[in-house]
Amino acid sequence: MNSKYHFPAGNTMLQSLAGSFKLIKDPIRYLSIEMEKFSGTYSGFMPDKGRVIVTQNSDFVNYVLRENHTNYKKAKLDTDVVAKQLGTSLLFANGDDWRRQRRLIQPAFHHAGIHKLYETVINTVNAQIANFPQGRQIDVYPLMRKLSFSVLINSLFNIDMSSQMTDELCRAFVELQAFMTKDVLQPFRRLLYPLTGEEKKLIKQWDGIRDMLRGIVALRRADETDHNDLLDMLLNARYEDTGQGMSEEQLISELLILLFAGHETTGSTLSWLLYLIASNDQVYEKLMGKIEKTDMLDSPRDSYINAIINEGMRLYPSVWINERVALQDDQFGGFTFPAGTSILTYIYGMHRSESYWKNASAFNPERFLTPEGVIDKNVKNYFPFGAGPRMCVGNNFAMAEMAFVLYAIFKTFHISTIGTTPTAWPLLTLRPREVILNIKKI
Repeated sequence: MNSKYHFPAGNTMLQSLAGSFKLIKDPIRYLSIEMEKFSGTYSGFMPDKGRVIVTQNSDFVNYVLRENHTNYKKAKLDTDVVAKQLGTSLLFANGDDWRRQRRLIQPAFHHAGIHKLYETVINTVNAQIANFPQGRQIDVYPLMRKLSFSVLINSLFNIDMSSQMTDELCRAFVELQAFMTKDVLQPFRRLLYPLTGEEKKLIKQWDGIRDMLRGIVALRRADETDHNDLLDMLLNARYEDTGQGMSEEQLISELLILLFAGHETTGSTLSWLLYLIASNDQVYEKLMGKIEKTDMLDSPRDSYINAIINEGMRLYPSVWINERVALQDDQFGGFTFPAGTSILTYIYGMHRSESYWKNASAFNPERFLTPEGVIDKNVKNYFPFGAGPRMCVGNNFAMAEMAFVLYAIFKTFHISTIGTTPTAWPLLTLRPREVILNIKKI
């Protein structure tokens, strides 16, 4: 490495290779140990990336994601087959393509646009919860994932979709995430795809999903009725420079990423929240008091409900790690590094660092409230939806949806734990392996 660059202290190539087996087995444990060893920032080596920097330093994270974001691009998808399906969407675009697409899509997720969807979201949540199982030792993660997926389907399309079609779509996205995770963490598997047929099977499945979405879009284009859903908003959106709408393939890619990213992140967060609330009597009782004094429609405006959601996302951020790639040579805090360097921002570690949070491992929603009991908008060291211009476009929608779900569930059921802590499963998102709780109707 050129001596003009000064990387953080860290692991050699050989040490990184040896540690890669621990990283694959338990990423959070491995990274947390390294963060403790190297005081929050270190360098190492990764295949195909060379020397990388990993950090949970809040100032460094803020510098990369917000202050100097123009010098950093989103890392390309490391899995080629998925890149072909999702690589043109807003989530993975860069530069002018990203800015153009963001300006087009952003208005659909402004507060005014989201409010139009509230009735659809509430009706979907209530319908799903009406069919919840009751009893002891129920895994709520599949329930939350299905609920979140149904909310997205209805908010996007607002059409009568068979439960079979909904289940097929949901299953496809679950399988996609499993494939992506294995493909990225175990790249040697790609050598076996011609023999196993795994990649070919996935491509065939996704071709079918894209055809299904094309059919929905074609029917909508031929329908002059106002459906008051996200698909209408996206179809009516126009680029500033040309006055044209999205191409069909671009629209399909955006629909896919909204379904993929939206349902998995929200479903996981809701599962963690049910466990956290059920495990804390004080929070449980205060939440019930808030529910008694408000109605479901107003729940997204309740400060304490929002504080609960914020605290849940602090402890279990769905996007637990980010990767950005430097476009030009850069420096931060005495470190210097060349263009092409990958910066991995370890959000999970930052959110649980005692340097930034008192009693960091404790579930305490009050830390997000002012002494007057309203949401503190000046909380630092907190990036559950990312930061800067690339902050998640659907953050307002997700917050409202989670408020509606918490309100409906705790209004209807008494939730209790079985005394065990769910295990985090850090895939592309931070999902629980299972969340076993007791559910009893009030």
